[in-house]
Amino acid sequence: MLSIKSIKKDIIAVCRLMYEKGYISATDGNVSVRFQKHEMLITATGTHKGLLKEEDIIVTDLEGNRISGQKKPSSEIMMHLKVYEKCKGISAVIHAHPPICTAISLTNSSIPTTFTPEVYISFGRKIPVARYATPSTSEVPEAISEFLPDFKALLLARHGTLTMGKNLWDAFYRLEKMENAAHVFLLAKHLGGAEPIAEEKLKLLDQLFH
Repeated sequence: MLSIKSIKKDIIAVCRLMYEKGYISATDGNVSVRFQKHEMLITATGTHKGLLKEEDIIVTDLEGNRISGQKKPSSEIMMHLKVYEKCKGISAVIHAHPPICTAISLTNSSIPTTFTPEVYISFGRKIPVARYATPSTSEVPEAISEFLPDFKALLLARHGTLTMGKNLWDAFYRLEKMENAAHVFLLAKHLGGAEPIAEEKLKLLDQLFH
């Protein structure tokens, strides 16, 4: 089992990658990792993710009560807690603002996933969009709840993305693939649109990979 110190190092590394890739800016976004059964590590509110330090990561229980750390946990902590409550196999959650996914979320549209085999294998039939919810309020966990535990990647209307994983790197890879899928879809749309893969071919992918 990973130690708290090693988890903090991974959170710092992932946050730096998210910042360098433009998935977040300045103090945007938040990251958490479930620790053991009843605790989690989460980024502190108001911290620059590209400059994150170990003291910027807070340990709480799964009711949101702070166990260690001097700063306040992310203001979006309720969203993370809802994921861990509903998704027993999930151990990491990332909320980010990747530009293309966020732009698509402004249209209140989901991201189609049936236009390339890689995207379909990674995400299934669709990447849905959760209705708009006021950040840092109970509206957010309410808005995502209907999609849990069935989906591990969501658009948040006007608010970016939410990706989940069995570990932190799994959640990050899902975020990276999601933004790439959105980019490819947007390019195809500008070129005249993307034809979906035939249904019988999707069923074959299901047999091979799901």
